[in-house]
Amino acid sequence: MPWKFLLPVLLVPVIYLTIAVSLTFFAPRISGAGSLNFDRLRDGPDRQDQADLQTFLARDGQSLSFAHYPADSHRHLILLHGSGYHGEYLAPLARHVSGSGTANVYLMNIRGHHMSGKTRGDIGYVGQLEDDIADFIVERRKEDPQARFILGGHSSGGALAIRYAASNQSGSIDNVLALAPILGHRAPTALQSSGGWAHISLPRIIGLSMLNTVGIHARDHLETIRFNLPESYRNGTETLSYSWRLMTNFNLHDDYKADLTALPPTALTLVGRDDEAMNVDAFPNLFNEIQRPIEVMDGADHFSLIMDESVYERIEDWLRQV
Repeated sequence: MPWKFLLPVLLVPVIYLTIAVSLTFFAPRISGAGSLNFDRLRDGPDRQDQADLQTFLARDGQSLSFAHYPADSHRHLILLHGSGYHGEYLAPLARHVSGSGTANVYLMNIRGHHMSGKTRGDIGYVGQLEDDIADFIVERRKEDPQARFILGGHSSGGALAIRYAASNQSGSIDNVLALAPILGHRAPTALQSSGGWAHISLPRIIGLSMLNTVGIHARDHLETIRFNLPESYRNGTETLSYSWRLMTNFNLHDDYKADLTALPPTALTLVGRDDEAMNVDAFPNLFNEIQRPIEVMDGADHFSLIMDESVYERIEDWLRQV
């Protein structure tokens, strides 16, 4: 083939990679002052008497942390926290469920967050969070061979619980509890920047997506999302940005409807009618389309949903039934 025809063909991958790498130099930045209503966490039930953090070793030898709220039950509820923080804010819910004897509750600090893993805001590969959950369940099953596991989560943790139910490791759990789950930007429930909380670098995401498409992962550690946590709520245990791979793994897959359809028919999904992080009005139609139940709780927003005793009682009733 003459060089004048071959040269343009050879230049295509060079141009592709040049564009992709160039886009990865755009870091995310927070724009705008709005965010979620964190006062709800301060105004909620007493958060004292936290269970001590314990640790277990994941398959790669790294130490991950969790808090256990025990009950005399073979039901085991694993709760996953939302983005930017760790399991501590879910303690009132955990204490209520375990205190009623309904289920053992574990607040699992996801890798890349407070006292879990070696690197804050990053993980080793997309899919590692599912591996960590599977490893945790294996350890707990050693303690109770008759255990039945329900995987639950709030906000992005709810999305991760749904993602796990759609994975090839879903057989290790019996049901799913999704509280105000963030379903991702492709779903009709999405709001821009999640109500001012999450700020992405779209150019960097596009560039890294281009690199991943051709099997290049050398820059997957780059930060792609930052969280707008007001200074007054910070104490050093928060995680204010995520790498590409943690951001990707802490979301539903690209085919979010397939993930939702993988939910057990009796899975419980609750959202607050006043949730400021999502388009709540889109939930009923979406869940009716996939034939999965959805309950919209009056008077609740993104955080008050997991601080409301009537919600606790609804969860406990559901746990007893499943």
